[in-house]
Amino acid sequence: MKKVISAILIGILATIPQPVFADQQSLVFGGDTYAAGQTTTINTPALRDAFEAGYDVTLAAPVTGNAHLAGYDVHTTGDVGGDLYAAGFSVSIGGSIKGDLTVLGNSISLQTTTAVPGNVRAAGATVVLNSEMGGAALITANTATINAPIKGDLSFYGETLSFGPNATVAGRVLIHAPKEVTVPTSVASADRVSFTLLTSPEFPTQMGQTAEVVAKGFWATVWAITLWWGLLFVVGVAFIMLGNHWRESLETLSVVRPLRRVGLGLLGFAAVVGLIPVLALTLVGLLLVPIALVVAFLACSFAYVVGVYLIGRAITIRFVPLSTAGHKVAVLAASFAIAGLFTLVPFLGWLLTLTVIVYGFGVMGARIISSWSAEDKSRLAAPLAPVANLGS
Repeated sequence: MKKVISAILIGILATIPQPVFADQQSLVFGGDTYAAGQTTTINTPALRDAFEAGYDVTLAAPVTGNAHLAGYDVHTTGDVGGDLYAAGFSVSIGGSIKGDLTVLGNSISLQTTTAVPGNVRAAGATVVLNSEMGGAALITANTATINAPIKGDLSFYGETLSFGPNATVAGRVLIHAPKEVTVPTSVASADRVSFTLLTSPEFPTQMGQTAEVVAKGFWATVWAITLWWGLLFVVGVAFIMLGNHWRESLETLSVVRPLRRVGLGLLGFAAVVGLIPVLALTLVGLLLVPIALVVAFLACSFAYVVGVYLIGRAITIRFVPLSTAGHKVAVLAASFAIAGLFTLVPFLGWLLTLTVIVYGFGVMGARIISSWSAEDKSRLAAPLAPVANLGS
């Protein structure tokens, strides 16, 4: 729960008004350090945990507790006294880590100044490990290179695994790959190596069977898509007809600083989706993953409905006033039709769908934050109740 709240606080940082020359927003709260922006650097020591999100993310100062980093390019040179969690397209880990390392990215490089005493979990397209690992290593990658000692077990899921001259594994070596991987005896003895062949399912090759499967699957898919879009439209109509006050406030917020709404929505979307792997890191949380998947799916679906309607409304009111609920429902229907056509465009379709979801999250997040701010102001403005004179 602490990780989820912290992720939300990072999202709030993005909404703080800033001078035009300021790129990074920082906050120290309860001993924890938060930073968010396009280019962010934590260069002052964090007394407890550190949370950093942006496009280009750098951790250059020591962190007493755990560090949580997310961005496109992620770099660490500062020492981490606890666990390190990092996610990005390109992730480079330096400095030192006193606990475990969990990292997700396209390109991952581990080259710390000292050995990682805990477990290492890495998932990416290319993973290069050049630092000694005191615990076990769980690697999922298309291509992985290990050139350092591993004191515990090694488990690899992927296609290509290679070992450098400094690689040794003290425990078991468990390999799951589509073709056999050669493990030198200098890395691990043969009795400690286990190989499991990964195979792809064989699809029917006969023309008649293939045509039958395709036909059945086509109509099932058509009915499923029609039902799903119908349910989304019903939810949208209910949102328009029943949530008058909340809908009106969202309509107002949607046209104010829309780019900032997208930024807040991106962090909100990351917080909702990121809750799933965070829960999976603990035994108790692992039991809650199915519930978290359902909640995340429903939240993204509702955010999509809200985003489609608000974007369609923002465009329509420039030309036609929307004075009745019927007009708004018509806008919703037209927006759904156009959005559905966009989903058919390769690559661009899912990118636009993701943008709509993120925009919906951003507007709803702004509404929640504004309501909290209003409640705080009302409490501060309320007169203090008189205190009884206990001495009389």
